[in-house]
Amino acid sequence: MIITNRKGFVLPIVVFALAIMTVVAATVLSTSNDERRTSRATRESTLAMYAAEAGLRRTYGSWPAGAANLTPGDSLDLGWQQLPNKAAYRAVIHRVDPGGLQEYAVIVQGRRTDPTAGIMTIVGNAGGVPVFRNAVSADSTVYLDNGGLFDGYDSDRGAYVAASADSTANLRGGVSVYVAQTFVKGDASATGTVSFGASGTVTGAVTSNVPATPPNDILPCPGAGFTPAAKVPGGAGISYNSATGVLTVNGGLTTLTLTDTAYYFSSIVITNNAKIVFPGTQRASVILRDSLNASGGKIVNQSNYPPALGFSSCGTSATPAYWSLSSGASPAYFSVYAPNHVVYELGGGDFYGAVVAWIYYATGGGRFHYDAALSRLPSKRIDVQKGSWAQLPGS
Repeated sequence: MIITNRKGFVLPIVVFALAIMTVVAATVLSTSNDERRTSRATRESTLAMYAAEAGLRRTYGSWPAGAANLTPGDSLDLGWQQLPNKAAYRAVIHRVDPGGLQEYAVIVQGRRTDPTAGIMTIVGNAGGVPVFRNAVSADSTVYLDNGGLFDGYDSDRGAYVAASADSTANLRGGVSVYVAQTFVKGDASATGTVSFGASGTVTGAVTSNVPATPPNDILPCPGAGFTPAAKVPGGAGISYNSATGVLTVNGGLTTLTLTDTAYYFSSIVITNNAKIVFPGTQRASVILRDSLNASGGKIVNQSNYPPALGFSSCGTSATPAYWSLSSGASPAYFSVYAPNHVVYELGGGDFYGAVVAWIYYATGGGRFHYDAALSRLPSKRIDVQKGSWAQLPGS
């Protein structure tokens, strides 16, 4: 029989086992710490993303007035803003359009105060809402019974050519649209009903009961008073009172030439084939508190470019008279924005532009040519572009 001496064998086994257990324990602890750090970093990154999202919503909800002063290529840095739960965001608004209807990229960084947290960056887009997206928009009724024509073109692409006129002369009524004795190359829609009389034709979609949209904004009147008399040349047949803001141009040989870019009157009355001429070298904006009556005269935009001349109403008039337009032997090229007035188109000639009114009547047998270039004019109403949210890579 062979007897082996096993004294001292157990101790090395125990030491080896303890070493293995120590390594395993250290590995477990290290892994646990890594998981905690990873979990915390993920949590903080998520909270940073939430901070950026909150900042984007806040920026949209409290759109800064200074953004309206940005020119294409400019930026507005709103700085770091604090949020609850130890979070903060920084928003920078970039104007990215080449000029015209505004387009903004809103870059927002979100972060937490924890040293393990990074910065998450997201971008959203907002843009101007076109004022003249339709040939005629009325918060109440569009009423056509004129034996005329409505069609469209784009003056930025060239002059109007009847043979190639397009079907963009869309009509939109906040209550109703009525078409008789008129050929409309475009769509017609109304919150209420679209109806037809004899010889009324709409070539595009006809849609009743569309969802209501917010009424058009009524612009505030300038606070500095009516246009000074020095900016309105005098002469035979021309009468202007800068205290009341009433401008009258009367007489077949009477011509008033207005060369400035901004005017504010109470009312304009043109009678007996007189005319007001705008050279059209720069965009001219004419704001009226009460009324425009050009049924007996002419408004001449020498550029033949509708975006170069616009007439707008302002405030709540004490004498809310209707606006009367006339397109006779001389074509008219301008836009009209009068959401708190009834606008009549009485002429039998050609009108190039677009109209926003409370109620719009066309009864003169004229030809209305909607200029799509007007839809690209700057707008005071800004809206979020849906589906534009994105996370920037590398943030």
